[in-house]
Parts: sequence; structure tokens; C-alpha cells
Amino acid sequence: MTYGGVIHFRNGELDTIQSTTAGQQQRYIEIWESVRSQLMGLVERGDVDAQIGAVVTERDQIFRREAAGYDEGVTAQNGAVRDVQQIGNEGGAQMVRAAAGGAV
Repeated sequence: MTYGGVIHFRNGELDTIQSTTAGQQQRYIEIWESVRSQLMGLVERGDVDAQIGAVVTERDQIFRREAAGYDEGVTAQNGAVRDVQQIGNEGGAQMVRAAAGGAV
């Protein structure tokens, strides 16, 4: 993209993707912890059947296992996004040098 004859490369949107997915990870963990805590509180007070506690514990294990897999996927995605940014930065720098008549 050019502005007044100056070549300008932007990839800030890729940073937004990375921070958004990291924020989503934190949020879904917070939501689950709140739900789990509230349900276990009901069990501890005797407001619901004690078997609910066993189900919540089982679901907590499933959630943590699946969340770990999702987190690995997000980490890999963010690594790929960083690679794309680096490639874009290097390619952009080469285009600027070529446009200025320098060696690529």
C-alpha cells in the first residue's frame, strides 16, 4: 500500500488475531470456573444431590483435557501467524529496497 509515494506495510491485524484468541481462552476458562464453583457450592450445601458433584468432577476433567487440546491448537495458530508476519515484514523490506533501486 502506498501513501504519498511512500510504501507502507501493515500487519497489525495479525496481532489482533493473536490477542483475541488469547483473550477468548482466558474468558472460557473463567466462565467454566464460575459455573463449576457454583455447582460445587450447591453440592456442598446439600441443595442438590451429591451425585451432581461426581458429574461436575467428571465434566471438569473432560473440559480441562479438551481445553488443553484447544490451547495447543491456538498456540500453533499464533506461531503460524507470527511466521506470516515475519515473512511479510521480510518481503516488504525487500520490496522497499528493490523500489529504491537497491539489492534485494
